Amino acid sequence: MRTVFAVVAFAWVPATVVAQPVPVPPPPAEPPLGLVMPVGIEPPFLQSGKEVSQPLTPVGPAPVELPPLVHEPVTLPEAKPVTPQRASGPLGPSWGSNELLYWWPMRQTVPPLVVGTRTGLPPVFGDPSASLLIGGRALDSEPHAGGRFTTGSALNFSETFGYEITYFFLGTRTFSNRVTDLGGSRVRSFGLPYTSTTTGANEFLTLAQPGANSSLLNLSTSTRVQGWEINTVANVLDNEHLKLNALAGWRYFQVHEGLRLEQTQLRFAEMPGVVRTADQFDAHNRFHGGQLGLHADARRGILFCEMTAKVAFGQNYEVVKNEGMTILQNPVLGGTATRAFGGSGIYVQPSNAGRSANGVFAVVPEGTVKLGFRIGDTARVYAGYSFIYLSDAVRPGDQIDRTLNPAQIPLVNGVGPVFTADRPARIMNRTDFWAQGLIIGLETRY
Repeated sequence: MRTVFAVVAFAWVPATVVAQPVPVPPPPAEPPLGLVMPVGIEPPFLQSGKEVSQPLTPVGPAPVELPPLVHEPVTLPEAKPVTPQRASGPLGPSWGSNELLYWWPMRQTVPPLVVGTRTGLPPVFGDPSASLLIGGRALDSEPHAGGRFTTGSALNFSETFGYEITYFFLGTRTFSNRVTDLGGSRVRSFGLPYTSTTTGANEFLTLAQPGANSSLLNLSTSTRVQGWEINTVANVLDNEHLKLNALAGWRYFQVHEGLRLEQTQLRFAEMPGVVRTADQFDAHNRFHGGQLGLHADARRGILFCEMTAKVAFGQNYEVVKNEGMTILQNPVLGGTATRAFGGSGIYVQPSNAGRSANGVFAVVPEGTVKLGFRIGDTARVYAGYSFIYLSDAVRPGDQIDRTLNPAQIPLVNGVGPVFTADRPARIMNRTDFWAQGLIIGLETRY
């Protein structure tokens, strides 16, 4: 029995050994770069029974542990409406100009009013020694200073259509001519010419004569001009060197003129005392009408030339006013007696005193030329010339009727008008009017 057990044990041990798997030797390790194994030397084998699997060692920096993600609500900024960028059009968003005017209005024409002599004899028609002292021509005048102001704005997004408003004025100026035989004047005698209603002859109303009376006479004229206009503006051409705009609108143009003849007479002989007379003639023109025009702007670099032409058609409302006054001062016992006669001077009598009005068709053209240069992109400085014309106007010197009846003149009769007469008469003579001159200005577009 023991023999059988020993044979079984002896047979079981080799079978167990044979059943074990044979370990596969690992591939020989490659020599490091640059090293060569010597010939004939076999790489060493790992001893059997040792584990060859090793956990991999991570290469690089140690991993960083991130905090857990927390999902928080994200608030986006409020969306704003996108406004398209505004392109600069040919007119610009808004514009304006300020101009200094230095203009010469048309001088007033005055009929022959004062004739004098140096001989001391009263003037008479046909006397070669008599000379015309005032009237018979336009009175000398000087330029008027004024201003013109324009503002405008575009009415559409592309800035090709808009409006503009303009106002201008010329300051009132008064010019005077004086005649006297006092103070060493070379004029010894003078008078006013007139046509007699009774005889039809040309005569003189003597104001100054040596030994009888002396006189100081002053003739003054005044002129005032102003106006406004409102226009729509439409661009019709715009390129690199030329811009052309069309204008359409309404114009108001006003011309007020006056002529005043004042004299103070000192009487020594007949009816001694002092006589003061005054004749005032006023002419008012107020034009309203529709207007058309063109505006051209040529430019090269910073230089530019601007030209504007306008013409207005409408009605001119004309008003003529005549006023007169005479004051007689005579010495009386214990003082001075003063009498006044309203509505009666020399050339103004009750027959023509008062107001006359009428409306007529008229045309008002205007032209302007400017030369200047740009300052940056929004300003321009320039100088130029401007002209404006009124085709039908009343002027004060043309309203004087020199047909008189001496018996109606308080200066002559001492008592004032004594009967109703039809001369001098109210007249409304018409002519034209213009004003022209220089301009200096500054224009801005913004």
